[in-house]
Amino acid sequence: MFSRQILLWLVIPCLASLPSWAQDYEPQKVIYHVNYGEISRINATFNNITNHIEALGEEAINLKVMIHGPALEYFIAASNDQDKQMALDSLRFQNVQFLICKNTLLSYQLTREDLYEVEKEDLVQAGLPAIVALQQAGYIYLRP
Repeated sequence: MFSRQILLWLVIPCLASLPSWAQDYEPQKVIYHVNYGEISRINATFNNITNHIEALGEEAINLKVMIHGPALEYFIAASNDQDKQMALDSLRFQNVQFLICKNTLLSYQLTREDLYEVEKEDLVQAGLPAIVALQQAGYIYLRP
């Protein structure tokens, strides 16, 4: 009986403090950096992004994803891959903007029309300087 009382005295304060770490987040501006080609890693990053949005709510996050280097191949493959299309569409539906590096497009000798659903406003001249510019504008940099 005595040990139960002690246990209750230890547990109750912990339960009372639960809301202090289960709190709302401030609005966030985030740039995810994706320059790797491994499909499993890209899919894991997309899952991280989805979880990030769900934690904050779409209205409390401005999220961009910089795509350059081998990651561009995901967008090339998505032109003919319905699973990749659904993954991209799902994130875009949650207001995620994918930014595509023009330098990478040039190195692959492609245009935006060769990629799945890339608009003119999604293109940046160079991926890394664009990431720095976004950081200077208050975006938090993440590279999972």
